[in-house]
Amino acid sequence: MRKVIISLVLIILAVSLSGCLDTQVAQIDHLSGVIREHIQAGDNYFNNAAINTNKYRYYEAQKQCNDANTQYNLAKTSAQEALIYSRNIQDEIYINYMELTLQELDAKINATTELKMAIPLFKGNDTTSANEHVDLANQYMRSSQEFKIQKQNIVKQNPNKFKK
Repeated sequence: MRKVIISLVLIILAVSLSGCLDTQVAQIDHLSGVIREHIQAGDNYFNNAAINTNKYRYYEAQKQCNDANTQYNLAKTSAQEALIYSRNIQDEIYINYMELTLQELDAKINATTELKMAIPLFKGNDTTSANEHVDLANQYMRSSQEFKIQKQNIVKQNPNKFKK
C-alpha cells in the first residue's frame, strides 16, 4: 500500500511539473510574438525617423525616434521576461535566443539614441557632429542585424522549438 501511495505522489508530481514546463514554453512562444511585433514597429518608426531627418523634418523625426525607443523598450521588457521563463526551464536554446534578442534590442536602442542626438545638431547646422552620431547609429544597426542573423541560425537549427 505504501508503494502505491508513493507511486501516485510521484506520478502527480511528474504530471504537475510537466504542466509547468508546458506553461512556461507557451509563455515564451507568446512573448516571442509580442517581441517580434514591437521590433517591427520600432524598425518602422526608426526608418521613418531617418527618412524625415534626410528631408529636414526634424520635429517628425524626433517624435519617431521617441516612438521607436518606446517600441524597442517594450520588446526588451518582454524579452527579459521570456529570458526568465527560459532560465526557469533551463533550456539553453531559448536562453541563447533571448540573450541575443536582448543584445539586438540594446543595439537598436543605442542606434535610435544616436539618431535622436544627431537631429538637433542637424537643426543647428553642425553637420560634422551630426554625421558622427549618424555613423554610430548605422554601426549599431549593423550590429543589431548580426544578432538577428545569429537568432535566425538558432531557429533554423531548432525548427521544432520555434513557431512561425
